[in-house]
Amino acid sequence: MGYRRALSFGWEKRDTLAVLVIALTVSFLVGAALLGVALGNQTTTISDEFGTGYGIEHTSAAPGATQSDSVATLALVHATVDGEPVTIVGVPDDAPTLTVRDQSVSLPAPAEGTLAVVGGPNSPTNAEVAVNGETTTVSVTGRSPNPVIEDTWYVGRLETVSELGPTERVALTTSDGDAATPLLSALRFFVLGTEELVRILQLATLASGILVGVTIYSVVRITIKERRPDIAVLRSTGATPLQVVALYTFRAVVLSGLGLALGYSFGVIIVRAVLNAAIYLGLPTSLSLAISPPVVGLLGIATVVLLGAGIVAGILASYPEATAAPEVLTSTPKTERTDPATALGRLVSTQIVGWEAAVPVAATLSVFMGVILLLSAIVGAVGPLSGVGQQTITEPDAPHPIASNVPESYATTLRGQGIDVSPEILLFEVYDDTPFVARGVNYSAYSSLARTTITDGRPPQSRHEALVGADLTRATGIDVGETIVVGGSTTPGLTRVEVVGKFEGSGIQDDQLLVSLDTARHLTTTGTQSVQFIRTRGLADTAENTSTIVVTSASVTRKNGTTGVEVSATNLGLADATRPLTISLGESQAQTTVSLESRRSTTVFVPVESVREGTQTLAVGEVSKSVTLDERGRVVEPLTVTAPAEAPVDAAPQLFVSRGTTPVSNATISVAGQTVTTNDKGRVRVSFNSTGSYTVTASDADQTATTEVSVSEDAQRRPLQTLSVSPDAPSLFTKPTATVIVSNPWEDTLTTTVSLRGPNTARDQRVSLPPGATKRLSAKFPQRPAGEYTVTSQVGDAEPMTRTYAVQGDQRLGVALAESGRYSSGGGLTQAIQLVFGNIEVLLAAVITLMGVMTVGSTTAAFTRSIYSARHMIGVYRATGARRQDILALVFIDTLKIGLVSAVGALVVAVVAVVGLLSLGELRVFGIALTPTLSLPVVAGMVAAGVLLAVTSASLATVSLLLRDPAALLVDRHIPVPAGNTSNTHE
Repeated sequence: MGYRRALSFGWEKRDTLAVLVIALTVSFLVGAALLGVALGNQTTTISDEFGTGYGIEHTSAAPGATQSDSVATLALVHATVDGEPVTIVGVPDDAPTLTVRDQSVSLPAPAEGTLAVVGGPNSPTNAEVAVNGETTTVSVTGRSPNPVIEDTWYVGRLETVSELGPTERVALTTSDGDAATPLLSALRFFVLGTEELVRILQLATLASGILVGVTIYSVVRITIKERRPDIAVLRSTGATPLQVVALYTFRAVVLSGLGLALGYSFGVIIVRAVLNAAIYLGLPTSLSLAISPPVVGLLGIATVVLLGAGIVAGILASYPEATAAPEVLTSTPKTERTDPATALGRLVSTQIVGWEAAVPVAATLSVFMGVILLLSAIVGAVGPLSGVGQQTITEPDAPHPIASNVPESYATTLRGQGIDVSPEILLFEVYDDTPFVARGVNYSAYSSLARTTITDGRPPQSRHEALVGADLTRATGIDVGETIVVGGSTTPGLTRVEVVGKFEGSGIQDDQLLVSLDTARHLTTTGTQSVQFIRTRGLADTAENTSTIVVTSASVTRKNGTTGVEVSATNLGLADATRPLTISLGESQAQTTVSLESRRSTTVFVPVESVREGTQTLAVGEVSKSVTLDERGRVVEPLTVTAPAEAPVDAAPQLFVSRGTTPVSNATISVAGQTVTTNDKGRVRVSFNSTGSYTVTASDADQTATTEVSVSEDAQRRPLQTLSVSPDAPSLFTKPTATVIVSNPWEDTLTTTVSLRGPNTARDQRVSLPPGATKRLSAKFPQRPAGEYTVTSQVGDAEPMTRTYAVQGDQRLGVALAESGRYSSGGGLTQAIQLVFGNIEVLLAAVITLMGVMTVGSTTAAFTRSIYSARHMIGVYRATGARRQDILALVFIDTLKIGLVSAVGALVVAVVAVVGLLSLGELRVFGIALTPTLSLPVVAGMVAAGVLLAVTSASLATVSLLLRDPAALLVDRHIPVPAGNTSNTHE
């Protein structure tokens, strides 16, 4: 048997290359297993640190009943309060304090017999509550916000709510972090989603076993073809076909075992190299590649499968020669190729590389393309979960869209410029142990970008209505007409939504639940006037040298005896910015540079030299106005005289002379032949003794001012009012302030109501003004999108006074948003999210790297078998003068033909396999069906990649033969003799 071993197991360079090819293939399996298990362990660790121990369950238990794992059972009623549809929740008296992430959360506890709502009346007020047509009068009062219960929900004691009508029951339960519907879902979402991801990677690992089989079969087949004379000797000396098969099968197992051992090392080395590169490039990751029991178990299974593949490949590769007659084995295989007779035959014919390589190459490429299809779908689903979109606007340096916070007013402003925008909030939810993505949207804005279509039901019309995607319905069973209760995403909470419609869309869109922005804000930490990100289409590129800083006000002032301009500015951008400013005051100019962080404001003083006396134009950035200066550069406000517009006969109203808000003493007032002088407060009384219209003229220094007073018998005594708005030019982030000053110019005390109205603001105040008294009423308006807004004040039944102000930003907002970036700061949950998504990016990068290396190795083995069969032909070409590059050119042309057919076939097989698995409910990750997008560019790119891999592999397989002497290619391998004798082998 020693002679037979020498015939069958002599080690050659080709066997070394075979082991390396197998090792490269195995390295993919090892790397994928290590990364997949490590990612699962990492997200489990994160869940332990940040998870919640409470869940939400629908229960049939009576309200207040206690289950073994229930901490409280709530009652929910859908009702109307004074005609408005609302949700009423009943809380048991003994509801405990919840502890979530080291924070204590107490449920509201209203008084008996009352309902409480955020923003409700300060004192109990009766309201009509209707449930299923039955109306009850209930006392309603206000309450403080609660993180678990929505602000719009009315809260009462369990007994009070149960008496209103039929209720739904929701139990708050304790769990070990694996609740079917958690009170805080984000991290449970990550854990379940990562488990799905690991299952897909395991599926890819099993599929890659095909590649190992193809590789081993190709390599062993080459060895057997080379050793045909050896097998003939074995058969002639009494070896049976079974013994020959056993010998070469054992040889295949040895090669597989050596390749497995080396491949395990390669896989670990390559993965660690990818992780080190990620750290070097600043990509956050903390994956641990320790050989844990799950890794050992997974790799043990892989070892058995791959050794089994080696056994099967060895049997299939050796069986034809083992069963052939010895005289057949000693004959020289015919390698000449006949010229085809037809044009089609000539088109598909090859010269060196045979078409027998097409099947193993297609098998290799089909697995490669299947894995790439899945990975591309994972990238689209898990990487930028914000995006079915075109452009996504986030906060500077946000590690992920859910850690971002962007003013919703951006969207309104951009929409006013004709740009399609959709403000959105992402929610990571778990419902009945199924992870899925929910999205807070304004549906009309969302659909204009996402091109979704409602196929059943209707669009949502209130904050507690939702739309379900068609794929999500298939995965979870949530359908139109159902009412579901879900937990918070990044903050503990619960809400109740009614699914009123189903929609379809492309990509991951119909794997989502669409809820209102208000509902999404309750389930996340997003601010009341903010969203996580804004998706848009048609946003202009950043203009060169354009800053996102705007000037909001400018005024001339003096500081330390120097005349200058005080400039206020705001950075509208989502990134830090700098803007040079030119201050023009008449013919004098000054320069300064303002630097601001994102959405920050500042005020700077800029000295201006050579200021001239008189009226000048002040221009700074977006602000331009006229100012009057004296000889010392001080602002001279215009002289004004304030008097009632009407007065009764014989009245003596008090007149007021001022410059701006500064009283002017010793000013001269002339009216109806009277001349009087103001006191040190700028005031003086003037009598009007007869009916008519009078012109009141005030003068001081070189300035005069006039106003009209109408005197009649029936004129009413009303207070005077002045209205102002500051700053001069508010920005998107400014909250303007309106101030109305009310004064009593009459001899009697006046009592009246002062009203102040502005954007989303209304303020009324009852005032009592003694003679000569003044009172001030102010209101701060909310931030608004760019545009013009009107402020109105009214005193009693007098004519209202109006002022308008313009919010800046529409010219620069597109630039500001186009410059958005991300930030790396953040703690707690933000860091966990950053860590998980960073790890997934590392995972995909490593798997793609391993997949590329493995595919080149497998296809090289497949082409080596075919090219080795044509070694005699290559030897003839070389012996008759063909250069190496000529042979490579012929191989290139042959491989283009074979590679194109194999790539197209592989793509078809991969797509069919992926679609089949999807139809079986598999291939879901983070609640999203991994449906690849097969556009024409994607298909063309994958086919081109397959052809490129085929050409590269064939070239590598050919080079090894071209480096040999042509004579060696023309001589068949001879039978080696035992060690110690001279070998006739000629390589």
